[in-house]
Amino acid sequence: MNVFSELSLILVDNNYIFCYYKLMNVIIPVAGKGTRLRPHTHILPKSLLYVAGKPILGHILDNFKRIPITTFVIVVGDKGESIVRFCKTYRYNFKFVSQKKRLGLGHAIYLGAKGLKEKTIVLLGDTIIDWDFKKFTNKQVNILAVKAVDDPHRFGIVEVKDNDVLDLVEKPKFPKSNLAIVGLYYFQHIGKVYHAVRSIMNRGIKTKGEYQLTDALKYLMEKGERFKVIRVDKWYDCGTAAALIETNRHLLKKNHHFRRRRKTIIQGPVYIADSAKIVNSIIGPHVSIGENAIIHNSIIKDSIINSAAAVENAMLSESIIGEKAIVRGGYKKLNVSTSSVIEIP
Repeated sequence: MNVFSELSLILVDNNYIFCYYKLMNVIIPVAGKGTRLRPHTHILPKSLLYVAGKPILGHILDNFKRIPITTFVIVVGDKGESIVRFCKTYRYNFKFVSQKKRLGLGHAIYLGAKGLKEKTIVLLGDTIIDWDFKKFTNKQVNILAVKAVDDPHRFGIVEVKDNDVLDLVEKPKFPKSNLAIVGLYYFQHIGKVYHAVRSIMNRGIKTKGEYQLTDALKYLMEKGERFKVIRVDKWYDCGTAAALIETNRHLLKKNHHFRRRRKTIIQGPVYIADSAKIVNSIIGPHVSIGENAIIHNSIIKDSIINSAAAVENAMLSESIIGEKAIVRGGYKKLNVSTSSVIEIP
C-alpha cells in the first residue's frame, strides 16, 4: 500500500478538500474531577475553565483545525453534558465515551480506544502544548512527548538513550531521569495500546490505586514495541490555580485582544471579550475577561475573570473569579497624621 494510504474527502474550516494522508484519530480524556482546582470545578469540568480568551479544551481543539482527523474521541465524566455542548461548536467528527468510574488514565484510554485501528494521538484534556501536530502525520514510530522537570516524582518518567525510550516509570520514588511525560502521545497502532491496558487490568496492575497508561506502555516495551521521545518546551499544565494563572500569562502573548473602553486604562497583554463592560478601571497586564463580565472601579492584574462575573471596587492580583460570581470590595477614607502606621487587612 502507498505510504499515503488513502484519498479522502475531508471537511476543513467548512470547506471540503481532497487529500492524501494517513488515517489518524485523536483521543482526549477529560473525565478528571479537577479536585486541585476547586471550587471552580464544582460546577464546570476542568477542561472548560477559561484561560487566555477561551476554555482549556478550546485551545486544545484549535491545534487540529488544519489537520484532517477522522475521529475525535472525547472521554467524559461528571458534567459531561457541558463538554458535549462545547465540542459541538466545532465541526469535527466527535465520538463521546463516558468513564463512569475513575480508574485512571490507562482505563480512560482503554475506553476511548475501543474499536479504533488507525494511528492515534492522545492528548490530555488539562494540558496545553504549543506544538505543530502536523509533524506527526509523517512519523513511522510511537512517540512520547517529554520535558525536563524539577520534581520528577510527580510524573511518569522516561529513561532515554539517543531519543529511544529505555524504561518508563509512573511517579517513581527514586527517579533515574527528570524527563516527564507531558500528556502527548502518538501511537502507530492504537489497538496494541488497547490490548496492553486490558492486559494490565486483567492482572490487576495499578500504580497509586489506578490503571496507568505508563504501565501499559511499559508492558508493550517488554513485548518488543519501540518508543521514541520528542522534547517540547512550551507545555502548560492547567492542573492547579497557580498553574492556570501561569498558563494564562504565557498564552496571552499570542492570544492578545481588547478594544478601548472609556475611563479605563488597559496594559497588555490581555484578552477582553468585546461584550465585557468595563468602566473606570485599570486592567492588566496578564488579564483574561470573559463574555458579559462587568468590571467597575477596579484594578485587576494577572487574573482570570470568567463569563458573566461582576467585580466592583476591588483590587485583584493572581485571582480566578468564576462564572457569574460577584466580587465587591470597598474603599476606605483615612485621615492619617505624620509618622503614623496603618495596617489594612
